[in-house]
This record gives sequence, structure tokens and C-alpha cells, in this order.
Amino acid sequence: MELEERISLFREMVLCCHNLYFWTFDMNLNLLETNCPEAEIAQHLFLSGDSRKTLLTYAGKHGKPIIMTNSFGLMWAAVPHSEGEGWGRIFILGPFFSSDLTDRMLANAISGLRPAASVRRQAESLLRSLPILSQSRCYEYVIMLYYCITGERITVSDMHYQESEEAEMLPASAAKGHADIHGTYAMEQEMVRMVREGNLGIQKHMSRIAITGNIGKLSSNPLQQMKNAVLVCIVLFSRAAIEGGLSPEISMTIADHYFQSVETCKNLQELQTLARTMQDDYVTRVHRIRSSALSRPIREACDYIDLHLEENPSIGRIAEHTKYSESYLCRRFKEETGSPVGTYVMCRRLERAADLLLGSRLTVREISERLNFCSPSNFSSHFKSVYGCVPSEWLKKKGVIGENNISSGNP
Repeated sequence: MELEERISLFREMVLCCHNLYFWTFDMNLNLLETNCPEAEIAQHLFLSGDSRKTLLTYAGKHGKPIIMTNSFGLMWAAVPHSEGEGWGRIFILGPFFSSDLTDRMLANAISGLRPAASVRRQAESLLRSLPILSQSRCYEYVIMLYYCITGERITVSDMHYQESEEAEMLPASAAKGHADIHGTYAMEQEMVRMVREGNLGIQKHMSRIAITGNIGKLSSNPLQQMKNAVLVCIVLFSRAAIEGGLSPEISMTIADHYFQSVETCKNLQELQTLARTMQDDYVTRVHRIRSSALSRPIREACDYIDLHLEENPSIGRIAEHTKYSESYLCRRFKEETGSPVGTYVMCRRLERAADLLLGSRLTVREISERLNFCSPSNFSSHFKSVYGCVPSEWLKKKGVIGENNISSGNP
């Protein structure tokens, strides 16, 4: 099936469920085709000014979907698709709302239009006709659209988000009266079970929750909504990890770290990265405990190291904690873990550094100082020995360079 046929089929299938408009633009955002009867007015409402500039900039650099919103809650999804050197198209699905259209939202939407009464009536009629989509349904349509265009399967975590100063992306509450699988309790219990068992397949399960579940409205502000959701997950995960064998001291210390990190997140992309890091952290720790044959003293040594990574714990302090002599600790530690104590400590410090690079706004210098490396260049050298490249190159490969505050002049 050719691309045009796949897109046409997708568009017709979506229309079976929602009156959702489909747009095709060139890479300069010149309109090529749409099924929206009020195309000029609709474009002015959702694709003008800063929104247009943001999408043009994004489409020139990225190929994954982006979900956008504006100050009065209008939302749409865009998929840039390069089709040859210097040529391509941008496909847009929408606009739509995530909650009921209020009088205030309507007033804000038409305030920038020409004063002609006929134009305002057309705009009001168009806005009132737009569908209301839940977060989960929005995700599903975008994933299907991207698959129709590229043949590639993606998850929610592959999407990008645009936030405006007035309205952050992406609202998590569905409109009243719209069918959406709540899925909270049953899926929550399954998620907790997977953490408790140290199940490394939890990422696939979490993607399913993001698509089909709705945790309910925790805040009217979308950014705070997601912050609250992540905080809930931290509590659930920390308790489940303790049940899975992680020491309460370690679990609570980790929870405190992530609680503080949530508050420093400025947008949904940072929160999403932090949430993935947090869930992988807890599951990996429990998995390591349940699958290893470490003796209790060596496990306590590993826990102590994790709790004091920012202090670069010495072998002497670790030995004192385990009540072993340094020589005996070193021999026993290598026998059970396969690594010398110093090597293990360095690897765990670099893993923490990688988490901070992805989930915080700290610079390379700040991370270097926080983890007690003697200099940023020393930190970068050690990082390269494990990850194969310096931090800035590693972030580029992860597709997040620029989202982290990597200071100029640092590797």
C-alpha cells in the first residue's frame, strides 16, 4: 500500500470515531491539503505566530511526532516526514480539546480574530464542533498515524511535547462523559507486583498504562498533574521495592532523591525522563537483589555504596560499615560481585552521573563536583571509558542535547 493510500485509510478510520481534521503541509508550512471546511480560520486559531515558528523549527530537526497546545487549550499533533533532500511534508491531526470548551476558553480563542461578526461566528462554530479527546486516545491516534507514515512502531516516550507559558502540555484528564479506560487499580497492582519482583519488562507495561489508563485528575494544571502522578509512583515503587528485598533505608533515601528531583523539573519532557529513570532504578535494584547470590554483608556494602555515591566512599569506610577488614572485604567483594570495590564504586558513580545528565538540569561541571570527581575533564574521561563517548556526545545520541543545561566549554 502506498503512503497516500495508507494516510487516506487512516483519515477515514479516524473519522469513524471523531470529527478530527487532517492537514498536509510542505516543510515551510504551506497548506497542501485538508478536510477542514474552515481552513483559514482554523489555521489562525492553532497554527499562527509562535506555534508556527515552533513547529517549523522542530520539523527542521526532528522526525518523531510532536504534540502541541496553545494558551486556550487547543491541541494538535504533527508528524514531520522527510521525503528526499530538501523536500518533505508535515502531517497534522487536529485541532481538538482535552476538556470541555468553557466560555473563557472561547473568549480567549476568538480575541485575536478580526472584529467582523461573521468571522467570530464562524470561529465559534468551528471551536464548538471540535472533538474532545482523552490523553490516551490522543496517544493512540498519534502512534497509529506515525506507523501509517513511516511503518515504524513507537511508544509514548518517543513523542515530543510543546509547552506554552500559559498552558503546559499534555493534559491528563479526559472530558466528562467520554469513554476512557480508567484502569487505575488493576494496572497499579500489576505495576507494583513487577517492581516487587524486579521484573525488567516493566517498561513495556508502563507504556501500556500510558496508552490505556487514566490515573484521574490530580490537578487542573497539566504539569502539576504529571508531577503528582510521578510522586504517587515514587511512593508505590519505594514500598514495593522494600517488599522485594531492598532495604528500607536505601528505598527511602532513593525516594527522597526523586521527590526533590520532581520539584526541579520544568516541563513534561524532563518529568517523563525522570519517571523512566526512577522506575528503572527501583526495578534494577530489586532485580539485582533477587537474582544475585550475594551474602548479606556484601549486599550491605553495595547498599552503603549506593547511599554515599556523592561522597565517593572509600574502601576503609565501606569495610568499617560491614565490620570486615579492608583486605577481607576486597577479596570477598570481588569473589561475589566479580569486580574490585573501587571499580564497582566508579561504575555506580557513572551510572548516577548518567541519570543526572538525563533527568536534571545540572551542567557537566556541577555533576562532576556533586559526584566528587577531581575535574570535569576527569569526569568526562571516566564517562567515556564506560559509555564510549563524552557526556555531550552521549546526550546527542540520546536525542536530549539542549534539554539539559550542558554548559559551554565543558565536554
